[in-house]
Amino acid sequence: MTVAALILISVILLFDSLRRHVPQKDGTGDLTVTINDTADEEVIDAGIPPAATESSAVEIPYEKKEIDNEAYRRIVKLKADLGMGDLIMVNRDNPCRFPDISAELVSASSGIKSDKAYKVAYTTIQLQKVATESFSNMMSDFYSVFSDGDVTVVGGFVSYADQNANYKPVAGDVPFVSSENQLSPGYSDHHTGLALDLKLVSSSGSISAYDGTGNYKWINDNCYKYGFVVRYPFGKDTITGVAGYPAHLRYVGVPHSYIMHDNGFTLEEYMNEMKKYIFGYEHLYYSVYGYDYEIYFVPAETGAEETVVAVPKKDDYSVSGNNCDGFIVTVCRKADGEKWQPTPSPAVAENSTENSVTTDAAAGDLQNGAAQIMPAQTAAAGAQAVPAAE
Repeated sequence: MTVAALILISVILLFDSLRRHVPQKDGTGDLTVTINDTADEEVIDAGIPPAATESSAVEIPYEKKEIDNEAYRRIVKLKADLGMGDLIMVNRDNPCRFPDISAELVSASSGIKSDKAYKVAYTTIQLQKVATESFSNMMSDFYSVFSDGDVTVVGGFVSYADQNANYKPVAGDVPFVSSENQLSPGYSDHHTGLALDLKLVSSSGSISAYDGTGNYKWINDNCYKYGFVVRYPFGKDTITGVAGYPAHLRYVGVPHSYIMHDNGFTLEEYMNEMKKYIFGYEHLYYSVYGYDYEIYFVPAETGAEETVVAVPKKDDYSVSGNNCDGFIVTVCRKADGEKWQPTPSPAVAENSTENSVTTDAAAGDLQNGAAQIMPAQTAAAGAQAVPAAE
């Protein structure tokens, strides 16, 4: 082989190597990426949708849709962000990632108003601010009906060290545990700062268990209106991993608490359901309190430290990790220019219109009050899954 031939082969191999290492376009336009040094990094692009992933095991029941790229911008979420947000799911399969939420934690007693609608067992009990405020609103409404101030918060945020100190391991492999103290350190819902436990403490100091019956049934029946759900409902213990426990409330925020309530979903079931509504396919729509919500799921990039998430350019939105394999984007479209309230006040709730859930196929009629595929009354009675578009 001549020297000239060897040189030619070397040049060909060099160019082939360079070609293989150049980022490839997907045919939608030129790509320009600008990354900021923040956890919520914006990606400026020419409309390239997030790359396909294999993180969701749930079959997508919908066809891919054309996306109006002018309506979205892209942000980058880090792998650590999977453990941030109101919808993070901490259970026996998904340990808490322990993000720094110290700035969000406040004393659970800070929500006690002049009506003294509830008590707090210890001044050291903390909750995330959003959970404290929503619980305070709910308890004020409860007190206005029953004039009962015996409900007492006995549990809130729990650190890894505290869970470890109170850990009571169970012998053998069991389908669920009977007590939260039997959850391994790192696997407690209390690590989120969004969960609280209740007991009843009378004015005389007598203590009794909170079972969500009698007057207190009002709390468990209405907590979803304030963004809460009963985290461990009866009959779902093999799904949640914890026996039915009506004294444990978990903040997930509106409209998610409504959808979970309407369908009888646990957090596990709801997070699994959300994987059907992947960005670029069918999205989930829900209307409540005069606000229209659009919800979709963005799977995390498999094996990557970063995931590109599409968010609206003009509308209010929030992004929550599921603490597992993806992000839930909740878009809120304001009604009549009103300020968005993630958990509307009781006054707003009293004057709210009938809530409904729809999918993309029906979204076109949403503004006219049509396309109410599943009114709340029907869904609550049937506890059926969120319906797919016909």
